[in-house]
Amino acid sequence: MYDGGMGGDGVAALAGVVENLALVPLAEEIEQVLWVRDRLDAKISEALRGFDAEQAWGSDGSLSLTSWLAAHGRQSRRDAYREATVARRLGQLPVTEAAWSDGTLSSGQVAAIVANVSSDRAGLYAQHEPEMTPLLAELSVADTAAAMRAWRLHADAEDDGPEPPERPSELYLSRTLDGRRELSGHLGAEDASVVEAAIAAAEGGVPADGEGPMPSAPQRRAEALVDICRWFLTNCDKATSGARNRPQLSVIVSLSDLATDRPGRLADGTAVPASTASRLACDAVLHRIVMAGRSTVLDYGSGVRTVSPALWAALVVRDGHCRHPGCDRPPSWCEAHHVIHFSKGGPTCLSNLVMACSRHHHLWHDQGWELKLSSDGSLVLRSPLGKVITSRPPPVHLAA
Repeated sequence: MYDGGMGGDGVAALAGVVENLALVPLAEEIEQVLWVRDRLDAKISEALRGFDAEQAWGSDGSLSLTSWLAAHGRQSRRDAYREATVARRLGQLPVTEAAWSDGTLSSGQVAAIVANVSSDRAGLYAQHEPEMTPLLAELSVADTAAAMRAWRLHADAEDDGPEPPERPSELYLSRTLDGRRELSGHLGAEDASVVEAAIAAAEGGVPADGEGPMPSAPQRRAEALVDICRWFLTNCDKATSGARNRPQLSVIVSLSDLATDRPGRLADGTAVPASTASRLACDAVLHRIVMAGRSTVLDYGSGVRTVSPALWAALVVRDGHCRHPGCDRPPSWCEAHHVIHFSKGGPTCLSNLVMACSRHHHLWHDQGWELKLSSDGSLVLRSPLGKVITSRPPPVHLAA
């Protein structure tokens, strides 16, 4: 951790000003401080370029400016890489650097410029900086990015050489300290349009009466993405094999823990809540594993499906879609739910099964909804707040 014991008189004076600064929560004052912070960012970037040119980052064993920034600036690798890239690129863009330093351009605008000016295009953009900079200064960051994308495309089109390859789409799925996963990355314009269209098509609509508050937009997008992946895993081989394939997710839990609402774990050791283990047991392939102690496997039994293909077919005929009122997710998006939970000894038969899309299957298990299925297929649902709603199977249309 930086202890304030180093730095010249200017840095020490700056640290003293920051230490004693008492900001008034007024829009004008906060806006002014943000402007000053952008100017400080420009000064740091200029210093980093000289620091990088001398490879001074290697004095402590760091292998690059990015790794040095990650360690000493306490930044993520992604943020460190971006800051290092901006510092290097602005060495080729003097007008942009000067505009950042005097506050004409913000840090966000500079990032948008650098994102669209590759090292081999920097010389060309430097010729356009005097005209472009005053125009960009009046724009928002989003509009600056749009204008710079347009400039980049025109520059690519006018180049007599081969068209530069588009930056490939990248996706990162990183494990966090609490066992969750953080999804990040970037997509090309075409890939992004495909993903956006798929998520929009898979997003749930307005909740049915009694279902609860509408999930936030980020929650809906996450649910849609998981639904798309689950649908693919279920249906990717259906065209050739006709089989009904479920997602390959291994959850390890003992019978006694499953019956007493205790958590399980994934194969990599990540703990999963009891509600998750119970929900997954509704419609899965079960394997019997007999253990000697905690590490020796004595027997690994063949997989047995909780819901057979024939029973699933009968469920599809009766229910047609997800049985939560107002939801019309088709069978290919659904799972079989045990009204009396499988983990509690509920039988796997048509009179104890209903079809549920992933979102409502989660909802019923995670929030403790109570369900009662009648012999005629009518389903009565009671929410955790006591709201009672009824779902009836669609009418059967017989061919003439």
